[in-house]
Amino acid sequence: MKLIGYSGLLMTAILMASCGNNQENATGSGFIEATEILISAETAGKLDRLYCDEGKPVEAGDTLGMIDTVTIALQIQKALTLQSASETQVTTATLAIQQADYNYDLAKKEYQRVSALIKTGSANQQMFDQTENAYNLAGLARKQATAALQAAHADLARVEADLALLHDQRAKCFPTAPVNGVIVETYIDAGELVTPGKALVKLAQLDTVWVKVYVPPMDLTEIALGDQALVDPEDGRKTLPQGYISHIADQAEFTPKNVQTKDARADLVYAVKITVPNQSGVLKIGMPVTVYLP
Repeated sequence: MKLIGYSGLLMTAILMASCGNNQENATGSGFIEATEILISAETAGKLDRLYCDEGKPVEAGDTLGMIDTVTIALQIQKALTLQSASETQVTTATLAIQQADYNYDLAKKEYQRVSALIKTGSANQQMFDQTENAYNLAGLARKQATAALQAAHADLARVEADLALLHDQRAKCFPTAPVNGVIVETYIDAGELVTPGKALVKLAQLDTVWVKVYVPPMDLTEIALGDQALVDPEDGRKTLPQGYISHIADQAEFTPKNVQTKDARADLVYAVKITVPNQSGVLKIGMPVTVYLP
């Protein structure tokens, strides 16, 4: 019996009525699970503060704690000083190029003037040699000034890269939540030392949860990915939370000991994952539920 496209309330009523007459719709029972994210430290230091407690909801981007920032702050201040000095070097080198260009233009004009005079006999060879030498030296000075400016820019780029790295390290002193969720476990207290990779907290995404049940091979033809399902927390509610089949195992396995079905435990079954939107937070991690498939 397929009920895709019917409202959740109609589906609940039909399936619950069917369940009242027989248990053919009761696929099995399982426990609510959620996607859990382990948030670890990305830098070393002393944990000054932990801003979250177990059971506290957090949003993506919320700061979860603060690792000591004194050392990194001093390193940033030093890098800022070096950045200022490098910027001054760039300015000085730029002015030196302007001066070198000016001297080169003057030397070139003088060289061209004396070259014309020597052809008419108005200038001697000594004047020409001196002018030519000054012209060549001015060209060399301009190349040196250009090289000095390039070196100053390279030094400034290196300092800015070091500064960006330090800012990134400072940002890692404030671990944040990558997604919305609830803190389900903390592994460290303020005052303890942390190292990169050390677990700080575990975050669970409870806005969408899932439950795994096991279906015998003969029932696989009755279900498909995307089919709707009802999840009964068995608390007496009339309208059951509605989910959908998000995964069907490709290989059979023996029924896990903690799962009961209408068939013998030794029978081969296929794992079926039911994903359930849980914006209201009704379903909790570890809650036993019964799943009904159409």
